[in-house]
Amino acid sequence: MFQRGVLSIIILLMVLSSCRKDDELFDSPNARLNFSTDSITFDTVFTTIGSVTKNFRVYNPYKEPINISSIRLNGGNNSTFRMNVNGDPGPMHSNIEIAAEDSMFIFVEATIDPNNQSNPFVITDFIEFTTNGNRQKVDLVAWGQNAIYFTPTRFSNVLPDFTCLTGPCSDTIPPVNVNWTKDLPYVIYGYVVVDSLDVLTIEAGSRVYFHQNGGLWVYRGGTLNVNGTKAEPVTFQGDRLDAGFRDQPGQWDRIWINEGGNNIINHAIIKNSFIGIQAEVSPFSEPPFSDPSSLQITNTEISNCSGFGILSSIFNLQADNLVVKDCGQYNVAIRSAGNYSFRHCTFSNYFDQAARETPSFFIQNSYITPQAVQVIGVPNIDFYNSIIYGDKENEFATEIINNGSLDLDFQDAIIRTNEFLADSAFKRIIKSPTAQIFENPRMGDVRLSENSVARDVGNLSVANLIPLDILENSRTADGLPDLGAYEFTP
Repeated sequence: MFQRGVLSIIILLMVLSSCRKDDELFDSPNARLNFSTDSITFDTVFTTIGSVTKNFRVYNPYKEPINISSIRLNGGNNSTFRMNVNGDPGPMHSNIEIAAEDSMFIFVEATIDPNNQSNPFVITDFIEFTTNGNRQKVDLVAWGQNAIYFTPTRFSNVLPDFTCLTGPCSDTIPPVNVNWTKDLPYVIYGYVVVDSLDVLTIEAGSRVYFHQNGGLWVYRGGTLNVNGTKAEPVTFQGDRLDAGFRDQPGQWDRIWINEGGNNIINHAIIKNSFIGIQAEVSPFSEPPFSDPSSLQITNTEISNCSGFGILSSIFNLQADNLVVKDCGQYNVAIRSAGNYSFRHCTFSNYFDQAARETPSFFIQNSYITPQAVQVIGVPNIDFYNSIIYGDKENEFATEIINNGSLDLDFQDAIIRTNEFLADSAFKRIIKSPTAQIFENPRMGDVRLSENSVARDVGNLSVANLIPLDILENSRTADGLPDLGAYEFTP
């Protein structure tokens, strides 16, 4: 009897011990869930009120069950998104257990009125998972307004995520000629690439919005034509339209133009990027470089860049009636060889959102390649009837290394600088005037004031080549053209 009782107790203990081992939760502080995806994108281009449902799986990779203490939709009840966990809807779920090496589905829905212009273009949220004190998340992204959206199709550890004009990028796809119209805005998530021999033409009144870190890349051999007008400029800016982001620099990356095409930008507004325009040889090109490519930019304003307004290397750039203002580092930085012409341009820098120690306009004879800092040719720069000014004592500077040189021709200009301006390269320069030049530059108004020292001192021969200012006012009617992109008008 006793032996039977002992045997029964031993068997019972073995069974209980086995049950406890099977049911014991995985409680390591290093516990990590696995997900079928790290983000859910609702990329439907809505034409009516849209309701779309997607799902993903949450995996327990361990040999013991695991308890998720919290699954939380970050936006809560106010989120555009809704969540369903194991058939139970709601923005918050607690103590959800997944069996050993098992998984569960989570369903997510987005309901959006695409005609609501108060919506942001890109609506984001995330689902947060807390397991044994560790937090993980799955991002949620949806389109909020009727627009034409571009999302990456190619991913790289070296280059930004990108797609091409027609979607996938491939050497087997023949060159395309694409027109962007003003009918709907364009929203760029990642980069859009104008591939070799492709042509992108953007018509007057078009609006291009970039999500964070997004940009437009005109790859070598591609061509960009921006055909804005005074009444309907083409706008490039970030996709955050709420008031707090109206003047926030660095919201998107840049317009990047490589060699091989003949690019034209007319009547454009480029604002709130890291770099407004970067015109230079492709990072995949190696010295000796081919003949520099061209960019003609006219009647355009670049403003409020966190880094550079224009950054250019080994390029041919013609700029007329160009305004670049209020950039966090340089309004213009030119590196190494190339031919640059600036006529009736205004460069004004009163950037006040961070400390700035760099000049507005900077020229150097060197260029950084993956191999080394090199001197590649001589920068040839013409600068006529134009203005370089700002709130620093030195808004113009040059740098020459390795016994190199610069080929400069500055005539009839205002320059604020403490550098020596050699007579052979600088003619009829008004250096560092203390009198008023602009109407209200600290508020971004760089039209000439009534008593501006820039009035009536321009070269008429140059003005005859660009007889209308950026606002299409005549600068030659009185035979006394003003300096800069704006002709004074009472």
